[in-house]
Amino acid sequence: MRSVKRNVSNCQNTLIRNPIDVGVVHFTPLVQPKIEQPFKLVERVVRNIFQFRRKHCHKGVEKLFPEACRIELTQEMMQKADVDPILRPTELTIPHIKALADAYAHLCSREPSLNTYEYREELGLKHLTRER
Repeated sequence: MRSVKRNVSNCQNTLIRNPIDVGVVHFTPLVQPKIEQPFKLVERVVRNIFQFRRKHCHKGVEKLFPEACRIELTQEMMQKADVDPILRPTELTIPHIKALADAYAHLCSREPSLNTYEYREELGLKHLTRER
């Protein structure tokens, strides 16, 4: 028979957990939204910006545009919105998001094909052509 040695003792303080604060929250939508653009457009802008949470926000904005004109349109959108392109998405405020959504809406009105552009579709086509 082998002997058993206890190397680590379990101190009682290690099992104490912090109290949990639990509550029910009810959100009431604003009567007049802070961003006066269609929901789908705002969702698209926010989704693309927060796709790369730890990178600079211009990386997410780039994915709103086709590769052929990505750099120019990204720079134009960031300048029109007056947002610092090296801010991280978590540093953006509601006025920043509003300005970016307004700038994107302006670009979409000028170039309607941007409304249906999906970065992931372009990425999938690249992947398919690379396999051949």
